[in-house]
Amino acid sequence: MTTGTAPLDARWLVRLRWAAIAAQVGSIAGTRYLLHAPFPMGPLVGIVGALVVVNLVLALRLRRAKALPDGLIAANLLLDVAGLTALLIFTGGAMNPFTTLYLLQVAVAGIMVPRRWSLAVTVGAVAAFGGLLLARPEAIHIWHSAGMFQLHVRGMWLAFALTAGALWFFVDRVSGSLRRRESELAAARLDRERAIRQSALGALAAGAAHELNTPLGTVAILAAELSELLADHPEARAQADQIRDEVRRCKAILGRMRRPDVATVRDPVELAAWVREVVGRWSTDARAHPVTLSLRPAGPARAIDAEAMRQALVSLLDNARQATAAAGRDAPIEVALHARDDGTVVLEVADRGVGIEAAALAHVGEPFYSTREPGQGMGLGVYLAQGTAALHGGSLTHRSGPGGTTATLMLPPPGDS
Repeated sequence: MTTGTAPLDARWLVRLRWAAIAAQVGSIAGTRYLLHAPFPMGPLVGIVGALVVVNLVLALRLRRAKALPDGLIAANLLLDVAGLTALLIFTGGAMNPFTTLYLLQVAVAGIMVPRRWSLAVTVGAVAAFGGLLLARPEAIHIWHSAGMFQLHVRGMWLAFALTAGALWFFVDRVSGSLRRRESELAAARLDRERAIRQSALGALAAGAAHELNTPLGTVAILAAELSELLADHPEARAQADQIRDEVRRCKAILGRMRRPDVATVRDPVELAAWVREVVGRWSTDARAHPVTLSLRPAGPARAIDAEAMRQALVSLLDNARQATAAAGRDAPIEVALHARDDGTVVLEVADRGVGIEAAALAHVGEPFYSTREPGQGMGLGVYLAQGTAALHGGSLTHRSGPGGTTATLMLPPPGDS
C-alpha cells in the first residue's frame, strides 16, 4: 500500500469524525428531548460510542505516524459511511434529511485518496443509501405523518447547511494547498533555471580565465622590466609598480575563477574600517566621485572573504555612480553601515538616480540583465554580489523610487553564516 500524499493529511480524518460525532450527539439529543421524536436511544448511543472508540484508536496511531496508507484512509471513510448508515436506520432511514452527509464522505475521499479508493468509498455510499430504501420502506409514512413533516423540512435545511459548509471548508483547504504547491513548484523551476545559468556562467568564467592568464603574465613581466628601466624616474616607476600590483590582483581573481570549488580563505576584519578603505580606494579609481559615509560600529571583527566582498561592494558603488551620472545629478553616493540588535550587519549603498521601474526591479540580480544602455554593462555585477552575500549566509536586496535606488547587503549574526 502507498501512503497518502493528498493535500489534507490523515489528521483531518480524526477532526472530521469528531465534528461528525458532535453533530450526531447534538441532533440525537435535540430530536429526542426537544422534539420528542420516537427514536430508540440505546442503539444510537451504542453506535456513537463505537465511533468514539474507533476515533481514539486512530488518533493514537497518528501520534506515532503522521501518515496512513491510502487503503486505511479509505477504510476509515467507509467506516464513517457505515456508522452514518446505522444511525439513519434508527432515525428514519432514507427519508432522514441527513443522508446528504454521504456526499461529504465522497468529497473527502476524492480529496484524500487515489481514484480507485475514492471510487470504492463512492460505491459504498451509494450502496448504503440504496440499502436504507430497502431496510426502512415504512419511513416514508413516518416522516410524512402529522407533526413530522415540518421537522423533516427543517432537517433538510440543516443538513444542506452542514454539508455545504463542510464541503466549502475542505475545498478551500485543498485549493489553498494547491496554490502553495504551485508556488513551490514555480520557485523550484526558478532555482533550476538559476542553477543552469550559474553553471553556464561558471564555464564561461573558467574559459575566460584560461585565455586571460597568459597575456596577463606577459603584462606582469613587462611591468617588472619597465619598473627597472624607470629606476631614475620615481613617479613613472610608481605607476609601473601599480600596474604590476593590479595585474597580480587580476591573476588572483582569475585563479579563483578557475578553481571555484576550492574553499576561500576568510580573514577576520573590522567592517567599518574595511568599508572605509574599499570606498576610499574606489573613490580614487572612480575619479573622486563624492561619497558620504555613515559608518557605525558593526560589532566584533567578522570573518569574510575580503576579496569577494570587495568585488561585491565595488559593483554596487559602480552601479550607484553610473545611475547618479545618468540622471545628471552631482549628489554624492551614500554608504551606510550599522549592526542591528540581533547582530545582523546592514550595508547600504544609495544612489541619486531616477530610480528603477517596478517591472525592471523584479529582474535586478538575474544574470546578464542590466538596466543600463546596451554596451554599458554585462548585467553580472549584482548577480555576482548576490552570490557573494549568499555564500556568507546573507542577502542582497534593492528598493527604488523616483529619488534613487538603495542596495542593501545584509550579513547574518556571527555564527549563523
